Amino acid sequence: MDSALRFDIADKRLAYTGQQTTKPFDVDQIIEFNHRHKAVLSNYGISLQSCNILTLSDKINYKSNLGAFRNRQVRQSVILSAALSAAAVGLHGRGSLNNYPADQVTGDLTNNLKRANDRTAAQVMAEVLQVTTETLPMGEEVLIESTITEGARAKPGKEPGGNPTIAVGAVFGKKDHRSQYGLTMPNDVTLLSMGSDVVEGTTKSVNGLHSSMTALFVTEANAKRHLPDVYVERWVGGAYFKEFNPRETDLGEAAKIIAKSYEMSGVDKLSTFFLDRPRHLPAMDILNDLGVATPYDKDGDLMPALIIGMDGFQYPNQRGLHAMIGEIGGSAEWAIGVLPLVWRGGQAMGMLTSQTVLTDKNMTPEERWKERFHFTEEEFMMIQDARFERKPYFTIYDIIDDPFAGGISAFGAITDNYYLPCMRGVTGHPDQGTFDVDVLMINSLGMVECWQMTFKCNDSLDKSIDLLICPKETLYDLRGNDLEKAIGNALSEPYLRKRYRIFFNNEYYPALIPVRDKMVLLHKALDSLVDRKALEEWDLEIVKATERLAPEWFINSD
Repeated sequence: MDSALRFDIADKRLAYTGQQTTKPFDVDQIIEFNHRHKAVLSNYGISLQSCNILTLSDKINYKSNLGAFRNRQVRQSVILSAALSAAAVGLHGRGSLNNYPADQVTGDLTNNLKRANDRTAAQVMAEVLQVTTETLPMGEEVLIESTITEGARAKPGKEPGGNPTIAVGAVFGKKDHRSQYGLTMPNDVTLLSMGSDVVEGTTKSVNGLHSSMTALFVTEANAKRHLPDVYVERWVGGAYFKEFNPRETDLGEAAKIIAKSYEMSGVDKLSTFFLDRPRHLPAMDILNDLGVATPYDKDGDLMPALIIGMDGFQYPNQRGLHAMIGEIGGSAEWAIGVLPLVWRGGQAMGMLTSQTVLTDKNMTPEERWKERFHFTEEEFMMIQDARFERKPYFTIYDIIDDPFAGGISAFGAITDNYYLPCMRGVTGHPDQGTFDVDVLMINSLGMVECWQMTFKCNDSLDKSIDLLICPKETLYDLRGNDLEKAIGNALSEPYLRKRYRIFFNNEYYPALIPVRDKMVLLHKALDSLVDRKALEEWDLEIVKATERLAPEWFINSD
């Protein structure tokens, strides 16, 4: 196939020549930031030393306002959550697979290291939001509910699922508000919804490869329904196009619709992104035959959605990045990428597909593509449970009741980003006791900024890294009485107790049912997670010890 039409984005990278105005924080802004976020920053022994904000787009959509995010502390906390979770992985787990000889690298080892990076990112991301929400003054309080997440589903032959993450149903806010959640809330407490992919491109993170990042959005909108944790086929454009039924529209017609939205003379000007997966070969062949370019990446399909259609991006073939047409990936990435895209003026549609079929190694790519809508009974039950069985396709309006309610999204660069060259990976400077981290921010007004931040460690870089890592790492190699003593020590100090509770929720959520500020623990579910190697026998010891030492966390268990 003509390499000008199909190529790895790592070999032929995007260049950016668009708007890029820089505004550095002055001394007063640095002082204000550190004071505003003192409760968060002091927990990790750090302070902001410098910050440059690069404005990449200041086009306002005029359909939204910032709403609750007029509060600068709330707004900046989302950026800080993405930044510090990226920093934790970048300084502690990035490239971890490279520490092992090639003959020791197995699928199980890779999955364990990926889970470790997910665990680290989820811990810090959740902590920043929790510490912020519990310190807001009366009248400006918010309660954040996690409604969309990534990592829960099993990927047959690849991952057992149940990866550490901020699970659906997790709630961040003051204790009284968390315990009251689901009942009548005070009128001055704003309810917010959150979506996250704690590490987008987890495989890249353990290999130290490009464009791995942390990702989240927080919005005043309510989630109307949850997306089933199955694969989603997507049609995405940076310019608005009218909805069409993909079941009745072939890929060539879809390409024409999206090309027309850009006012292109033909589809041979169009560039559409794909993940490098066998399931995509039939679609790429069809589009390439029409003259559509299909740049691809080895892992991670969220970042392209964030920048699709932005001015100033160009591949070596002189085309920008315009669309996704028939690309199939995770459901959480669809929502987390689409909401900021819609804020920027773009459009996206999705259609649920069968993960079972698309991961069947006994089928050819052509067979997988043809059978992608043939669901198993279990998948169909999930689709019915989410109320998607009567609608062949969906948009963000089917997921969120008011996409243009106040909101903000943030994406922290763990590694150098090949889509947005100004986003550099996390860099630590032990001699200076500092680290750098960059964050892409898109808000509900449609503004796009890159925050380039440098943090100073109060003690040393190593000390701050120790404060960022997940409490589970302090339990490694402990068993029996030693394990229970270590857990007891973590539960005896108020801040460490909060950190441990966040770890417990992020790690064991598939076996937990949250009920306000308590939980029901499902022991049979824990056993099944061990059976499929999502957890270890050691995890059962941790859970049993926690039940004994913190019984007030649990309502009952089966």
